[in-house]
Amino acid sequence: MWKNYLKIAYRNLLKNKIYSGINVFGLSLGMAASLLILIYVLDELSYDTFHPKGEQVYRIGMQGSMNGNDFDMPFSPAPMAQAMIDEIPEVEDATRIGVFRTMPMRFEEKTFTEPITLVVDPNFFEFFGFELLKGNPEEALTGPDKVILTASTAQRYFGSEDPVGKVLFRGSEKTATEVTGVVADPPHNSHLDFEMLLSADSWGYMKDLQWSSNNLYTYFRIYPEADPKKAQQGIDGFISKYFGPEIQQFLGISLDSFLEQGNRYGYAYIPMMDIHLYSGLAEDIKPGGNIQYLYIFAAIALFIILIACINFMNLATARASNRAKEVGVRKAIGAQKSRLVYQFLTESMLYSLISGLLAFLLILLALSPFNALSGKDLGLELLINPFFLVGFFSFILLVGLMAGSYPAFYLTSFSPVTVLKGKIRSGVKRSNFRNGLVVFQFFISICLIISSMVVYKQLRYMQEKNLGFDKENVVDLLHTRALGTNAEAFKQDLLSQSGFVSASYANTLPPNIDWNSVFRTTDSQQDFLCNLNFVDHDQLETLGYKMAQGRFFSRQFPSDTGAVVLNETAFRQMGWTELDGSQKVSGFWNVNSEPVARVVIGVIQDFNFESLRASVRPLIMTLGDIPNNEMAIRLNAGNPAEKLAILEETWKKHADGAPFEYSFIDSNFQRLFLAEQKMGNIILVFTVLAISIACLGLFGLAAYTTEQRSKEISIRKALGASMPHLVTILSRDFTLLVLIAFLFAGPLAYYLMNTYWLGNFAYRIEIGSALIFIAGFMAILIAWITVSYQSFKTAASNPVDYLKNE
Repeated sequence: MWKNYLKIAYRNLLKNKIYSGINVFGLSLGMAASLLILIYVLDELSYDTFHPKGEQVYRIGMQGSMNGNDFDMPFSPAPMAQAMIDEIPEVEDATRIGVFRTMPMRFEEKTFTEPITLVVDPNFFEFFGFELLKGNPEEALTGPDKVILTASTAQRYFGSEDPVGKVLFRGSEKTATEVTGVVADPPHNSHLDFEMLLSADSWGYMKDLQWSSNNLYTYFRIYPEADPKKAQQGIDGFISKYFGPEIQQFLGISLDSFLEQGNRYGYAYIPMMDIHLYSGLAEDIKPGGNIQYLYIFAAIALFIILIACINFMNLATARASNRAKEVGVRKAIGAQKSRLVYQFLTESMLYSLISGLLAFLLILLALSPFNALSGKDLGLELLINPFFLVGFFSFILLVGLMAGSYPAFYLTSFSPVTVLKGKIRSGVKRSNFRNGLVVFQFFISICLIISSMVVYKQLRYMQEKNLGFDKENVVDLLHTRALGTNAEAFKQDLLSQSGFVSASYANTLPPNIDWNSVFRTTDSQQDFLCNLNFVDHDQLETLGYKMAQGRFFSRQFPSDTGAVVLNETAFRQMGWTELDGSQKVSGFWNVNSEPVARVVIGVIQDFNFESLRASVRPLIMTLGDIPNNEMAIRLNAGNPAEKLAILEETWKKHADGAPFEYSFIDSNFQRLFLAEQKMGNIILVFTVLAISIACLGLFGLAAYTTEQRSKEISIRKALGASMPHLVTILSRDFTLLVLIAFLFAGPLAYYLMNTYWLGNFAYRIEIGSALIFIAGFMAILIAWITVSYQSFKTAASNPVDYLKNE
């Protein structure tokens, strides 16, 4: 029986090559696209699942608000971990991580800048499932100046030699640091990324006792049956016990008074396995994903496979009259309906199997470009994983059932008498169900077109938005503390050469001005949380900031070492409108210092110094050390390569072998919305695929429809109908279906994108009606072009060919 079903299915497949080709190609494209997205989604969901007891591990972070400025950061104070171990019964253990984003390292004549070095407690390997390849996990991180290298880092420094016991020199101070182990490179699905692990005793801040200083990532593990909510109650108790006395000490007010000002301050946990998709904080060690994007991609995958299955259903039901007599004859001679259903499902399964195998080959070909598109590192090992193979063939079975179920039950529902009398054809021609499927296909396609256009426009807007300063042609030179006493000589040497306009030292530069502290005005007890930027006298000229009131720092005023410049937001929030020279701001300008009041000499126009997702926050500038951590260098317009070569040569003259590392400030801003760029690219590619699959089905449906109406068209043409008139007759039904789809898709896509995606940005575009109508016009044009070939072909045919047999 099954052999007979397969034989009939095979014969039908070969008999109708055009429709079979459209079905197979459409299904294979839909399967390949959906499976690629599914692989992406599963990879995102796999983050941090390799850690032992990972479901018991949480990260603690600070949350609150000061003077209306909300903050949500993954940081906590140094003493938090030990307090949790000692005072919260639910906590089994805790560990801390500090981060150096760049770390100059030297071994003999080799110098490197490591992008991420983690400073970790000795129990690091008890918490995380990273594989220690060499070294003793209990001793490798005990004591000062000990470092563990990743396997790739060890290879860069030492080649095939055993690195354990070797000495590296770290930082601008060239501190001797012993290599005590080698750890496997972190897997790509880890929210922690690093090149080196430095022992906690190597950094003095890890011993800090202040609760008001938050700079570490603290993780805690609860007992298997413990409730993390009870642990949270213990954490809440730390605010009054430890943070309150420091507020009294440093700010001179009680915790109650601090809270009565409308401020909030506290700590909240997040499960470690949720960090990648649910944290969404700019300060995470590694840029995370976004659960909203996974929902979007999963929906796109579902829609694409639905469009492919709809094509199959549409073509099968449209061609029902060609199979109706077969069904009628089989029923007339006693065939059971269930047997006929099995036969048609077998056909759809054969289509699905062939499409699935072709889809597998397409995935193999597309995996590398997809990795480049998505920023992933998905390998072929995923495709030969037994779980994937089982899921893959289950997917083929599901698609076969989904695509073939309606045609199977529809075709077998015909009455033998009705079929054999030839009355089935007219009923099929007027199928509202088939039209509804076409509307649904283009409803999805138009939603995707609008989404792609909105993402593209928002990205363009962020790239082109005036940030309030001139970010073009500015180099961010790192590790400038290594210049030491040569700092001023380096600066003057650089500016004496053509191509360099100005240069300025700073602790951080946009878009990474992330130091913040608590300040207050001398005439108020209100506290303000502001970002703090240490600069030199040339920062205004170098970055092209604009003054709103007063002046910037000047070498003509030695007293400016005790002065500050505020941005407009800070000046306004502190209750001032006009600068009068008497306003002062009190704050902690140095670590462990007493609060000191500094006079406000100027107000700088607001500029974006962080991501465009957030509004401009209050900022205070003051004069800092020379040299400082970084230097902004403005270049003349023109060939930057030549100037960078001069910059490197000048650096080597003054930096005593320190690594030369730089970036461009405009590129740094670009990287802030890299995730959105990747999402936009993925949506665009799969939008094109979805439209292509929909058009493929529309092409097949148009071919069949024009074939059915060929005699009608021939009669019209014989009676004198013009070519444009005939094409319009053949195309208008499909155009009307796409127009109906647009009427539903336009408002829904507008609502979803405006509410759930653009809502993530403080600076955003407005979705105008023009964009919606352009998307609708594009969809109608695409559909019209798709069906026009068949329309022109039929309209241009010789009427005699169709009428001679009548």
